[in-house]
Amino acid sequence: MRVISAPASLADGPLEELRQWLAISTDADDPLLVNLLGAAHAMCERFTGLVPLKCEIRERFLASSLVHRLASRPIIELLDVTAMSGVYDRRLLQDADFVLELEEEGAARLELHRATDEPQVEIRFYAGLESEWSQLDQSLRHGIIRYAAHQYRERDTAGDENPPAAVAALWRPWRRLRL
Repeated sequence: MRVISAPASLADGPLEELRQWLAISTDADDPLLVNLLGAAHAMCERFTGLVPLKCEIRERFLASSLVHRLASRPIIELLDVTAMSGVYDRRLLQDADFVLELEEEGAARLELHRATDEPQVEIRFYAGLESEWSQLDQSLRHGIIRYAAHQYRERDTAGDENPPAAVAALWRPWRRLRL
């Protein structure tokens, strides 16, 4: 199970760019626009296989699996690894209990040195291509803005969930497929 516990901040620079793109001068729609930016950020990640902006992510897996490939990439920083028996019964694993191997293009796998008594393990880490919106590649940034604008304009219709061709063309060079 994968959860974004601290999403990227999209309320400043991205919001201003989206308002300019849509020619909106008031802040009445800001909550909706920020939500659309979040959905566009998530769509960009699903399409490319890369987390565009730095997020804190948690991934859980069964402790019986000694090797676990992380679903998110690129990995920036490991925060902690915890063995879990329940919601409140947690034990922080020490560095000697596991190894995090970084692979090409920011992929990573967590290897436990031995099985734990707890049924689940949770890894918490930062992932993302960039920390700041202004540092993000222009094609990714522009695709996120265009997809959010498309969703805003099509909000009353049951449209296609795939990104429009113009957005897909911006993101395609970044696409990483997993087999």
